[in-house]
Amino acid sequence: MKFFAYGCVALGMLLSAGFRTSAQTQEMKIAQELSPAEVSQHEAAVLDALDLTRPELTAVATAWKTKDAAKAEKALAAYFRNRSSVQWGPDADPDEPAGSAKHDRAVAEDAVAGKLQGGGNPLAHAFPNGDIDWHYNATYHEQDMAPDDEWQWQLNRMSYWENLDRAYKATHDERYAQAFVREMRSWVAQCPVPDHAANKPGSTWRTIEAGIRMGGPWPGAFFVFHHSPSMTDADLILFADAFLDHGRYLRKNYTRLNWFTMEMSGLYAAGAAFPEFKEAAEWRSFGANNLAEEARKQFLSDGAQAELSTGYQNVALGNILKIAQIARWTGRTSELPADYSVPLEKGYEFQMAIMAPDRFNPKLNDAGAVYLPTLFKHMAVENFPKRNDFKWVATDGAEGAQPNFTSVFLNRAGHAVMRSGWTRKDNYLLFRLGPLGMGHQHQDKLQVIVWPFGRELLFDSGGGSYEHSKWRDWAIASFSHNCVIVDGMAQTRVPDWKDPWHDAAMISQGPIDGHWETNSAFDFASGEYKDGYGPEHVRPATQQRDVLFLKPDLYIVADRMRPNDSDSHAYQARWHLLTTQTRLDPVTHVLETTDADKANLAVVPLLSSGLEVTAVSAQEDPEILGWNIRVYDLPRRVPATTLLHTRTGAGPQLLLTLILPLRPGQASPVAAVAPGEDGTSATVTFTDGRKFLISSPGERGISVKEMLPDGRAVRSAAGSSK
Repeated sequence: MKFFAYGCVALGMLLSAGFRTSAQTQEMKIAQELSPAEVSQHEAAVLDALDLTRPELTAVATAWKTKDAAKAEKALAAYFRNRSSVQWGPDADPDEPAGSAKHDRAVAEDAVAGKLQGGGNPLAHAFPNGDIDWHYNATYHEQDMAPDDEWQWQLNRMSYWENLDRAYKATHDERYAQAFVREMRSWVAQCPVPDHAANKPGSTWRTIEAGIRMGGPWPGAFFVFHHSPSMTDADLILFADAFLDHGRYLRKNYTRLNWFTMEMSGLYAAGAAFPEFKEAAEWRSFGANNLAEEARKQFLSDGAQAELSTGYQNVALGNILKIAQIARWTGRTSELPADYSVPLEKGYEFQMAIMAPDRFNPKLNDAGAVYLPTLFKHMAVENFPKRNDFKWVATDGAEGAQPNFTSVFLNRAGHAVMRSGWTRKDNYLLFRLGPLGMGHQHQDKLQVIVWPFGRELLFDSGGGSYEHSKWRDWAIASFSHNCVIVDGMAQTRVPDWKDPWHDAAMISQGPIDGHWETNSAFDFASGEYKDGYGPEHVRPATQQRDVLFLKPDLYIVADRMRPNDSDSHAYQARWHLLTTQTRLDPVTHVLETTDADKANLAVVPLLSSGLEVTAVSAQEDPEILGWNIRVYDLPRRVPATTLLHTRTGAGPQLLLTLILPLRPGQASPVAAVAPGEDGTSATVTFTDGRKFLISSPGERGISVKEMLPDGRAVRSAAGSSK
């Protein structure tokens, strides 16, 4: 089963898999409590699972030996309430963001009222009478919202329990403890552990949810609420049995890649929170040893995680390091391999290398925006304190040492990063010329994204949420990326799931030749796309994209389109801009973004003869163009601009484009563009009289020379194959 492939699923199939309609929910009584007999079964399961030879459990052992369940329950609950051998969670963070307490209270009050959110999805649902149906998915009943399986799955991650925890610790308001206990009881009553990996829509036991519950919200809740008078002895034992179920379930059922990191960190957490279970030590050993191996397997030599998703890079890093964190909390670091965390240092180095000027990660494959200083402060610096460049990122340059490189090529991920410097106002381009990645894939080989003077503008949306809609389909296709479309068809690289680790379409089998050159004057990289297009995976042509950065402020992109036959083909370069404020010059065909008081961008086609240039915003028919598809922000999509450069013809074709960053308040300086007679060069004249001679002849390479009005040559660069 492809655990990271998301496609459209018929509503009828989803309902049969476990979803309930509004009518079904109204007609049935949702179980909120277990029967006394069921409670007794859970208690017996816990008592049988304990290592009753432990001296601290003598009172429990004595009672259970005579099958005095009531006395054993009382003794075990007293032990759990008073034990000091297991400590959970870090010390309070003095740098906790202002206003978080207010947010915790708001979420806690909603929980008291039975109003819950499905994880990062901002849609909240108020369950009638506070009776939660853990199989319910609100997105299937919300007008104008596409079905999103993640809502119900993430509802079952109980992230809001962390808000309840903090609100209770701050106020000791028993209503919060009562809300937690009510939710816990209802979940256990409605969600018995399955005997198989229940990785399907509507499931409350998807393996990653089980791992996430164990790795965070559930142990946190146990260690906060176990002293509350609202939590009876029976509640305490019932909750402990749910941990037992999770440990056994995760030990038996697990998958791979980032899912595996969540499953194993959850398994370890269950064994660390309840070391009294006879199986706990083996759970910890199995989880830690597997993730020690995964750290070496999943992270490539340049630090990229195998899925090549900047979002799931951190899922894998965070969950592998979570085991080290829990081991520190619980005094079990000696159980871990001595070099457990060492391979993950490259994972943070990779993120530093691709960090954009605004200090966020670029959104590649499925990804949302992550503010890297916060991430580095709480993860990279804590685990790798000797890295002064990590400290520099964590403090936004206030401490530590700036990275000792500027532009860089990451030769396993296939990312060429071309930057003018490390300030928030520098220019930045990322050129993606590597494979798909092993999960959360987008069909976007050879795309470029640009931050002019620190502002994200030529963008990749990150793919949006995992809803079932045409918007999601568009957001992961090359139609929505800064790529070239051939004959109206998008890229369709076909991965081999039978042997993914040896499929070059998904993961590089060695260093990628990006024809990389970097020096103080320029950066250059080149890549090729030779795979299929469209649903039939036809191969009408191949594309070679060369990118040259004349430092500090000119990017040039050359797209050499080479047909595989003698027919005429249509080649369309797409440029997606994170704004609707644009101006298209009818003479030069230069598109300029025009946002006041912000950095802008000019996109300049250099070979305009026979080139059709159009710009579209907020179009849905006949095809989607001009949108930013967001992850969980509302509204889910907002207008943007798609610029289309279309050339049609037989034989090889060249699209040559200048991408010109503009400072706030600066208008496009392009006065004229004069294509050369050779069909591979152009002269760009600026309003101040400077001229740029740009050429891309031959099989590969770009050259540029800047001339002052008096004819003197100043900057120049020539990037080509080595």
